[in-house]
Amino acid sequence: MDHQDNFLFKLLNYVFLGVGQLADNVPMGGISYLEMVCESYVERMFHQYRNNFNPVSDKAVDLCQAWIELMEIEGFLNKDDYQLNNGGDSVQIRVNKQNCSYYDYCNTAKKENISLVCPRMLSFRWVATHCTGHQYQLKTQNFSDNNWCQGTIYPGEIRSEILTKDGDNISIAGERAIVLSTNAYGVLMKTIYDYAPHLLDHVLYESTYYSSLVEYDKIADYYENEREVIEHLLNTIARLGNIRYEIIEFDSHNKRAVIRGYGSYMAEIFKNNKLSVSPRTSCASAKGRLASYFTKAWGEEIVCEELTCEAFGDDYCEFILLPKNQK
Repeated sequence: MDHQDNFLFKLLNYVFLGVGQLADNVPMGGISYLEMVCESYVERMFHQYRNNFNPVSDKAVDLCQAWIELMEIEGFLNKDDYQLNNGGDSVQIRVNKQNCSYYDYCNTAKKENISLVCPRMLSFRWVATHCTGHQYQLKTQNFSDNNWCQGTIYPGEIRSEILTKDGDNISIAGERAIVLSTNAYGVLMKTIYDYAPHLLDHVLYESTYYSSLVEYDKIADYYENEREVIEHLLNTIARLGNIRYEIIEFDSHNKRAVIRGYGSYMAEIFKNNKLSVSPRTSCASAKGRLASYFTKAWGEEIVCEELTCEAFGDDYCEFILLPKNQK
């Protein structure tokens, strides 16, 4: 690789790092935005150089192999650094990361905790989806210390979790949304409190509980175990700016969990509007959300109690979850 090529590859890596940093500061951004960036530029590259794209069949593995060969012709990679294994409808992919053009991006993103995607494997997913007319998903293994990155593309609908704007509408995961300040939401909570304070806790708990059941069901099939599902859901809540959760204890055998929350918007609203429906708690919506998630995960009714709360000067909101018959 000559000096100019090295500079251009460095520049490409820095572009992805910059986009990752930006995406991390966008509500519901992160990996979803990075995937959109990757797919956009892969699409343009594909149509620009498609004359060199010559798959031997329309099977996903052959489409991926043809894409590798196209990029080698254009001098972007060495096909010997890629291994494909045909899994029927799926394709297992191994990439020699030491020789990958995106090595600096991946390595730096991991060290600096910046959102990380694999542009190479995402390009395989896009090519398979585009050429077969069937949607593919990508599952990658964690960026480890060995010499090979590994991932699998397989048929399946892509989860839509990104915040987008289409014309006059803002959408989250395909559903219309609005941007509401905590001040405006606080006025709404204060109005309910003034007219029916005894209802506020129940309204917040019940509405969040039942909506969270739907959220869990939407993604449950995409993960291997219940902890991965819950971690994904909690991370989504954090990206929306509601509250950042930390799992302190997760005992699926005894069905017991302890969750801490930081920066609760609801605690802030309760404190600023002098709302109080119970002696030392304010996060009824968080209780409903967590009870719902763990009820789904563990297959029996789980109750959630808030032990400490930021609204009353504690360093964090802490929740304990237990089966109802152990309460």
